[in-house]
Amino acid sequence: MAEEKGPKDSPDARFRFAMSEDGMKLGVNRYFPPNGGENPSVELLRKQVAGAGVQLPIDESAAQRIVDAIEQGQEFKGIALVRGIPAAEPMDATLMALGDLDFPVFPGDRFIRFRQAQKAANGQTIDGRVLTPKGNFTPEDISIETGENVEWDPVTESYASQVWGMARVKDNIVSVDPIPHISDDAVIVSGNLHHQDFKGNPITPAIIDKEMRDLGVVIDLDMDLLDVKLAQAKDLGIPLQNQAFVKGAHPVPGRDGWLEYLVTTRETAGTEDESGRLDFRNRGTYPVVNPGQIIGRLHPPTAGEGGIDIYGKTIPAHEGKELHVHLGENVIQQDDKVTFQSKAKGIVVMEKGTLSVTECLIIPGNVDLNSGNVKVEHGSVKVLGSIQAGFSVSAPKHVIVEGSIESATIYAGGQVEVKGGILMPEGGQIVCDGDVIANYLTNANIKAGGDIHVANEILNSTVQAEGRLFATSGKGVINGGVILTHKGLEANEIGSELGVTSVIGIHLEQQEDDDLRTERDKIILAIKKIDEALGSEPPKVILSRTPKEKRQAVAEVLKHRATLAQRRKTINERISELALAHQQELDGIDIQIKRLAYPGTTIRFGKKAKQIAKRMEACTFYFSQRDRDIAIK
Repeated sequence: MAEEKGPKDSPDARFRFAMSEDGMKLGVNRYFPPNGGENPSVELLRKQVAGAGVQLPIDESAAQRIVDAIEQGQEFKGIALVRGIPAAEPMDATLMALGDLDFPVFPGDRFIRFRQAQKAANGQTIDGRVLTPKGNFTPEDISIETGENVEWDPVTESYASQVWGMARVKDNIVSVDPIPHISDDAVIVSGNLHHQDFKGNPITPAIIDKEMRDLGVVIDLDMDLLDVKLAQAKDLGIPLQNQAFVKGAHPVPGRDGWLEYLVTTRETAGTEDESGRLDFRNRGTYPVVNPGQIIGRLHPPTAGEGGIDIYGKTIPAHEGKELHVHLGENVIQQDDKVTFQSKAKGIVVMEKGTLSVTECLIIPGNVDLNSGNVKVEHGSVKVLGSIQAGFSVSAPKHVIVEGSIESATIYAGGQVEVKGGILMPEGGQIVCDGDVIANYLTNANIKAGGDIHVANEILNSTVQAEGRLFATSGKGVINGGVILTHKGLEANEIGSELGVTSVIGIHLEQQEDDDLRTERDKIILAIKKIDEALGSEPPKVILSRTPKEKRQAVAEVLKHRATLAQRRKTINERISELALAHQQELDGIDIQIKRLAYPGTTIRFGKKAKQIAKRMEACTFYFSQRDRDIAIK
């Protein structure tokens, strides 16, 4: 250490200073008590340091420590009172992860440190010598923004998370995507489950429980189940996708009122699904009854069972809806108001809430060369055999076939029910305003105004239904072709391991959409022809260069063009309104796959399409209004 010059004689307390050899530290080397003058203090130290010719400021905290040590008789040497200014080396801006960001962060975790670029700057020793930096390059800077669920800590120069989630840096924005997702009905909190956080610390059920409480969850978590899942995630080395952290209970709606058929049929009057509801759509052949026969009994709806959400609030259940049965032809209601009786011989039909016993034309064998084409103006047709290729059957109500339909043309104002299958390798079509019920479809071409029920396979068929398609009672396999419905679909399997191209979708557009687009195309073509003949300038410009004798005619054409343009605008607005209405129609409509969905299958909701890239088990496709895209649950 090189000693500085001692202070001049003074009655005040005196300090002798010493500076390090590199000129970067100055401390008190000796102390002389006051001789009737001022006692040692921080201010006295400041004055005497300045009096020694030092221009740099003192460290007031260090000065106070020196004064305290003197007053307490302790050692004060080694305390740096003044420090030199080191040269600032140039440094590029840096953004450094403080852990493995493939794992989650939690509230308060500082997960990324950001240091801004530092330019080179000269330093200074205590004795005034200039220190120059070793580097001389221009540092590169980075512009970083604070995104969602993140706060900047200027003290530690780091970003801290405000939520439990996955940190990410995208487009120079630091943010955290929350892991827990609360379902729209607030019954389930779910997300991906990791076994450790970004620092490598294990995630425990207690940590997850705290996060749930911070979200306002009041119902208890299944801690044992979480423990098992966390262990599973650790063993697999990957997060478990879309796990339920806590789950309330959905309300169980009441059972709707239903009509119990009391007639002997080829099959039961209806099949009971997993929830105990009677499915009237999958009921087999229409029952044939005699005059005076009791055909059905009406049952009242039942109350539902309430649920509970994650906040402990009760979710009321919807009571079952009352079934209103209207009396159709040849049906009377007994005095008890729940029992229905036939007045004539015929088949029992429940259509749009009206119970009827209808007349029916019976074809005892096949529809073939012996019978010719069959067409009736009233009632239904029941074929006890099959409908052969090349023949047709038409009825304003129902067509019932005990055998099969083979490349035939069928029209029914009501339902088409086939005990066997529908095979159309040589063409043909089925068009009906009601449901279609069959055992299987092969190369079929069907347009149904209601639902479609198929027990087994649907192979390479083109099917369109205004209702819903059900293929779950038997094999329930859809393989190849295009299946479009208006109200969704339920099937056991779609596609195959061979990757056969299949399209399963929800169609929304109706005749009005097609008519509007056709009209718009015609208008666009008409405007184009006018523009090609007269030009596309403003009408005044066109008329100014038109010969006087032709102006009247040209003016009429331009007026017609303006009318066309206004009509095109009106059509575009209507098409947009219909598109929005179609989007809203998708609420509550889904495609349910009970067992397997194979690659090669395309799922469509309106104009949105999703290609299945890998085999999926027991999944439901629906349109998410929030994401405006096809979603899977």
